[in-house]
Amino acid sequence: MSDGGRAELAAANRESDPTIRRLWLVAAVQAIVARPVFLVGGAAVDLHTGSYRPTDIDIVGVVSAEDGAALVEAGFIDLGGRHLQWIYSDGTAELVEFPETALDGDFEQVRLSNDVVINVISAESLIVDRIHQATDGTRTTFEEAVRLVVAVVDRVDWAAVSADIESRPEAAYLHSMDTTHQVLVAAGYESLAATYFSR
Repeated sequence: MSDGGRAELAAANRESDPTIRRLWLVAAVQAIVARPVFLVGGAAVDLHTGSYRPTDIDIVGVVSAEDGAALVEAGFIDLGGRHLQWIYSDGTAELVEFPETALDGDFEQVRLSNDVVINVISAESLIVDRIHQATDGTRTTFEEAVRLVVAVVDRVDWAAVSADIESRPEAAYLHSMDTTHQVLVAAGYESLAATYFSR
């Protein structure tokens, strides 16, 4: 972090691809706070699927008040609470939220350049997160979970997804197992549903 995230912010401003642009902002936050952070939420869904339009960038990690001040000093706008905004050089804006301090799940790393690597929630942990959200009964979260499953089905360790769900508290586990079964069937993967998510 020799330049306090300036190189990463400059890369974000130069980048035209919205998905990669968001990754550079995550890299900038990580450089500014000088500790690991993790991309989660809709921007992670977008990275894993290439077909989701996130409303913000959710970053999990410890971000102290001093870190918040450093982010503002670097050019982020403080919107209050745990919300910031970045305005790119072309005038478009990106909302950044820090919903949690600890990652619930596993992560993988994405290399943006020779010396810049960011952490992103793994596809397996993201599926568990999105399945849990889909238990709210709304069509939107259910369809989002289906899209994620379709996009990543061939590169996911389904036994790990099943084990993760099973390790959670009983009520959430039962509802998530049922929802996962429904999502996989809706996505056309009945055999996966039967193998890993039947009770």
